[in-house]
Amino acid sequence: MKNLTKQSLQMLSVLILLSLTLTSCSKDDEEDIDPVEQKIQEIKESTSAYKDVNAAVSAGWSEVLSECVEHPDEGGMGFHYGRMEFFDGRQNHLEPQVMLFAPDGNGGLEFVGVEFIIPFSILDENSEPPVILGQEYHQNHVQEIWALHVWTEKENPKGIFFDWNPNVSCN
Repeated sequence: MKNLTKQSLQMLSVLILLSLTLTSCSKDDEEDIDPVEQKIQEIKESTSAYKDVNAAVSAGWSEVLSECVEHPDEGGMGFHYGRMEFFDGRQNHLEPQVMLFAPDGNGGLEFVGVEFIIPFSILDENSEPPVILGQEYHQNHVQEIWALHVWTEKENPKGIFFDWNPNVSCN
């Protein structure tokens, strides 16, 4: 009888500790999730099917908005493939207006990130900057747009939201 009681108490202790651990882990995990990081992860998941430029074009990012863009000192942006139906002022992190592709060194293109764009014709340049992912868009007066790059696929040592990426080249 003593063995059964001791064994039962040990089992009960283990179950209580396991229950407390699972409860505290799930609460801590939920509280520790940065909402911006969560949205960036959602972008990565929603664009994962379009890492091949042909898949992106077939899905609607079919307008080539630029040749490969590169700054002599800052790095590159790559080719901009736009989904024109999304150029309507929407600010949905799962519907980026532009997919960015850069030469992969083997004659192909690699998916490097996304860009969110709102034309000045929709949101006047004198307006407060729009915000997505906790970041303000910036103005591009040459293109007459508000823009925000997000380097979801190609690490940018200058930051995930910096326009130019030193790890992106047009060569």
